[in-house]
Amino acid sequence: MKLTKKILICDDHILFGNGIAEIIKKSEFDYQVVVVNSSLKCAEQIKKDSIDVLICDLNIDETDGFTLIESLKNYLTKTKIIILTAYYEDYLIEKARRAGIAAFLKKETTPDELLQVLEDAEITEFYYQKIKTSNSEFKTFDSNFTKQFRLSKQEKEIIKLIVKGKSSIEISELLFISKTTVSTHRRNINRKLEITNVGSLIKLVHENNILA
Repeated sequence: MKLTKKILICDDHILFGNGIAEIIKKSEFDYQVVVVNSSLKCAEQIKKDSIDVLICDLNIDETDGFTLIESLKNYLTKTKIIILTAYYEDYLIEKARRAGIAAFLKKETTPDELLQVLEDAEITEFYYQKIKTSNSEFKTFDSNFTKQFRLSKQEKEIIKLIVKGKSSIEISELLFISKTTVSTHRRNINRKLEITNVGSLIKLVHENNILA
């Protein structure tokens, strides 16, 4: 007898999360689906129950999805992780690949493709939709934004590199500055933009077309 597969959907857009859940529940497969709309509820659910599949957005409340997944990695060793996001950039896809994510899908993914990924129990290679993505090599910086938040030239460069998925160590090597200096700049950036994490920065950049 085939066991019921437990699926956890973590998305702070309640209507979207519930919509995905309905699609999954109405399929021919035997699924038990739970939807949560906050990083805290997601963590609580994963810690108390064995999850077969986690479908996670990249921005949940004020949390970066990658950071959330990394913080729960000890509970997710046997869980297939699928990123389902509106942000489909090359650097995010590569970051997911490096993090051991099973699949990276756009929110416009068809129900059939989502169900196919869910049912493929033998995914041995990273799965993503091979489509033309938007330009992730940001070159210009919105001047009005720069003036409004009084960002320095180096802070602008660091923001570009953060959004491209670079770590503090990588940024320090690329800009020939110390990791401590990078950390100081990152704190100043967070203070000036009134954000707390990378997820918030990515969201701010994309929603306001700050980088072109």
